[in-house]
Amino acid sequence: MEKHVKETVKIFIWFMIGACFFSVCLHFIYKEFQEMHRYDLPEGPAVKVVEEGIPWFPFDFLKGE
Repeated sequence: MEKHVKETVKIFIWFMIGACFFSVCLHFIYKEFQEMHRYDLPEGPAVKVVEEGIPWFPFDFLKGE
């Protein structure tokens, strides 16, 4: 019985270490993408594109429109 408890605790500790490592990696990836300037103004002769489509009732309702 004691062997099963030790194995269970060992698996739980390895799981927590892996989960923490995964969480830290996601944090650094998120931080890297936040610092990227994705919405810079375009250079040169650019045209603004706006798509006015048919509104979908459930999605507009959930957005509060």
